[in-house]
Amino acid sequence: MTATSATVRQDAHLTLGRVVRSEWIKFTSLRSTYWTTGIILVLWLGIALLFALTANFTAVGPDGQPIEPNDEMRQSVTMTAVTTGAFFGMLVAAIQGVLTISGEYSTGMIRSSLAAVPGRLAVLLGKAVVVFVWMFLLGAVSSLGAYLVALPFLGSYDLAVPLGSEELLAMLGAAAYLGIVGLFGLGIGTLVRSAAGGIAITVAVLMVIPMALGVLSIWIDGIEDIVPYMLDSAGNAMMTIPSDTEAALPPGMEAPTVLAPPVAALVASAWAAVALVLGALALKGRDA
Repeated sequence: MTATSATVRQDAHLTLGRVVRSEWIKFTSLRSTYWTTGIILVLWLGIALLFALTANFTAVGPDGQPIEPNDEMRQSVTMTAVTTGAFFGMLVAAIQGVLTISGEYSTGMIRSSLAAVPGRLAVLLGKAVVVFVWMFLLGAVSSLGAYLVALPFLGSYDLAVPLGSEELLAMLGAAAYLGIVGLFGLGIGTLVRSAAGGIAITVAVLMVIPMALGVLSIWIDGIEDIVPYMLDSAGNAMMTIPSDTEAALPPGMEAPTVLAPPVAALVASAWAAVALVLGALALKGRDA
C-alpha cells in the first residue's frame, strides 16, 4: 500500500473570486434554493396570468359602461400584471437569504467555511454576491415571463403596451428589489443565526410593521410620512412608472407620497446595507 500526497500550487491563494465560486457551489447545492426559485416563478407568473384574465373589468366604469382605454391606462394595467408578483416573491426571496446563512449554523458547516476563509467578512461578501445575482436574474426572468404570459390576454382586451424604456426600467426595478430583499434576509440571518428568528424578523419588516403603520396613520398624524421609507414601500416605488396622479384626483384630495424610483432604490439599498453591516459585526465579533 503506497501513501499518496497532495501537492499545492505555488500560486494558490485565497481570492474573492474563489470565495464567490465556492459560495455559488454551496448555494446551488441547497434544495431550498430550487424550492424558493420555483415558488417565486409560479407565484409571479400565476398572478400575472390571473390578473390578465380579469383585466377587462378595469375597462368598465362604475355605471357598468365600457371605458375606452387610453395609453396611460394600458401602461398601468400591463405593468400591474407584470410586477404584482414581486410583492409575493419578496417574502420568499428574503426567506432564502436567511436560509443561505442560517443553514450553515444549524449544520455546523459555518466552522468549515470560516476555517477556509479566516477573514470571515469575505464569506459574507461572497454569499451576498451570490444571493443578489441569483435573485436579480430570477426577478428579471420572472418579470419578462409575466409580460409574455399576460400579453395575449391583455392584447385581446386592447390593454397591452409594447415594452419601452419606462416599462423596462420598472421591470429592472422589480428584479433589483428582489435581489435587495434577498440581501436583507441574508444580513438578518447572519445577525440572529437562526432560521426561525430571521424569518420572523423579515416577515415583521416586510409585512407586519407596514400594516401596523397603515392602521396607526388613521389616528396619528405624521405616521404616513414614515410609510414611504419602509422597505416594501420603497420596493413598490422602484417598479412604479412615475405619473401625475394628483391631476386625476378630486379637488382637495392629496395623493399619497411615493418616492422617485432612484430615491426608492437608495432607501431599499440602505435597508439591506444596515442589515448586512449588523450581520458583519456579529459575524466578526462572535465565535462560530
